[in-house]
Amino acid sequence: MTDEEIAGYLIRRELENGEDEFWNVTEEWVADPGDAELYEHEKDAQATAEGLRSDDALLIVVEEVIYDDEEDEDFEDVEEEDKE
Repeated sequence: MTDEEIAGYLIRRELENGEDEFWNVTEEWVADPGDAELYEHEKDAQATAEGLRSDDALLIVVEEVIYDDEEDEDFEDVEEEDKE
C-alpha cells in the first residue's frame, strides 16, 4: 500500500528546447526543482502562475509535489536485510 500525500505545489515552465525551469521568488526561474518555491496551497500557486503567464509566452503550469511515504519503508527493508 502506498501512502501518498500532496507535499505542496511547484510552478513549472517548459522551455522551447524541452527543458524545464521552476519558479523561485528570489531567483526567478531556476533549473533545479529543489531550489523552487514550494507553495502550500494550490490557489496561491495558481495566482502566482497567472501573473507569470501574462508576462511569458511559454507554457507555465502548476504541479503537485507528492510525498510518498513508501520510500521510507523500502529503506527500512534494506536495513533489515543488512542485519541478517
